[in-house]
Amino acid sequence: MTSPCRVLTGACLVAMCQGRAAAQSDYYNLDAGRPTRVEDAVPTARHELEVQLANFRLERMGDGTLRWRLEPKLAYGVLPFTEIELRAPVMRIVPRAPAATSTGIASLGLGAMHAFNLETSTVPAIALGGEFLFPVGSLSSPHSSFAVKALLTKTLSIARFQLNAGGGTWSVRLPSTPQIPDNTCGNAPGFPPCPPEPWPPDLPCTLIPTSATPAAAASAALCSNAPATNARIRQVVAGSRSNGGRWMAGLGIDRAFPLASALIAADVIAEQFVGLYSRVDWTAELGVRRQVTPQLVFDFGVGRRFTGTTRATSVSLGLGFGLSAQRLRRRPEDLTR
Repeated sequence: MTSPCRVLTGACLVAMCQGRAAAQSDYYNLDAGRPTRVEDAVPTARHELEVQLANFRLERMGDGTLRWRLEPKLAYGVLPFTEIELRAPVMRIVPRAPAATSTGIASLGLGAMHAFNLETSTVPAIALGGEFLFPVGSLSSPHSSFAVKALLTKTLSIARFQLNAGGGTWSVRLPSTPQIPDNTCGNAPGFPPCPPEPWPPDLPCTLIPTSATPAAAASAALCSNAPATNARIRQVVAGSRSNGGRWMAGLGIDRAFPLASALIAADVIAEQFVGLYSRVDWTAELGVRRQVTPQLVFDFGVGRRFTGTTRATSVSLGLGFGLSAQRLRRRPEDLTR
């Protein structure tokens, strides 16, 4: 006959294991950019606040330009199966010399996601998300833009699969007046400084702004296999646009390791900025996500834009902290217990 002590001990162990498993499940929920851009159709839990302060990304463009990106983000489960989020990416652009380095806030994003159902053995989880970007900051675009995305998640015995597809608009900053620098700008006292590198720095060859620096002009020459003369720069600027439409589609796969509270993810993404890039850009990413503590999740990823108008290699690091809002609303008498 089983003794009461053994029954009580077993019940306590089961409760402890269930509590630990529930607390160690955040590694399984994929966020955009942590570690890959394809995300799952699972929003932040209701009354949970997710703080992401250390989302860091470094990209190296094909012409040698470096783009550092720090993107703090807050996500909150405002309703069942519904989250809202706020993010403010900070950029630092380091072009090839002699162009100047630029640092500033690139925009302010306000987004939301709603899941229509929970995943079952036969029906995948389906969600709809959207985001509106406000032109806030010294490196932001002159116009606002938006994006809408459908998300689908299906778990099989071998792995979990994600499908993201959506569209929206884009906007970039272009100069208002022609400024064609000569080879003497900024090279000697008395000469005017060279204008800053255009934003974004990875524009295709056919859309180099009139504020192009010698570094940007050299990029045009490499793309076209022809001398980057002032006349050529003026010619390619004539058809430039500051906004337009965009679309993207991504397929992701991940595999969880529950005993290690870790997950490995990979994806392939196709996207195009209509009117800005003439070709479809393809990117492949690989990353790992691990739960360090019940509230802290760490991720690391690498990516490569391997074909399209531009080429780029990226490395990302992320650190997120999850906190139940119910803990923040505890009564004063509860704190003394």
